[in-house]
Amino acid sequence: MLFTLSHGFVLLHPDRGIYVGRSADRTYWSKLGAAGRNVVAAFPSRAEAMVHLDAWLGCRLSPDELSQFSCHHVMVDVPGGWASCWALRVAGLEEHIGELAHPCWDNPMGQC
Repeated sequence: MLFTLSHGFVLLHPDRGIYVGRSADRTYWSKLGAAGRNVVAAFPSRAEAMVHLDAWLGCRLSPDELSQFSCHHVMVDVPGGWASCWALRVAGLEEHIGELAHPCWDNPMGQC
């Protein structure tokens, strides 16, 4: 099966970085703890990204805090709806990649 590039949107927060994904009880961000990942979740539209954000974090954040989040257009270059560090760099998000660019991040001490 051949995978073709598509487009999507990633969530960005100026302090947390790029939204990586979530588990049952935690969200992961490129600048705060990327859980050893080197790809991030990409959403098919801005609206779906914001719905996801609101459903996951909306009840825990004030309107001022929610207003700090933004969506950015990226190429989805990993099957399953993920964007790689390369796609994030192409989209101009280099300064927000943080831990995603460091494969050794997930060591026992929790940092490189």
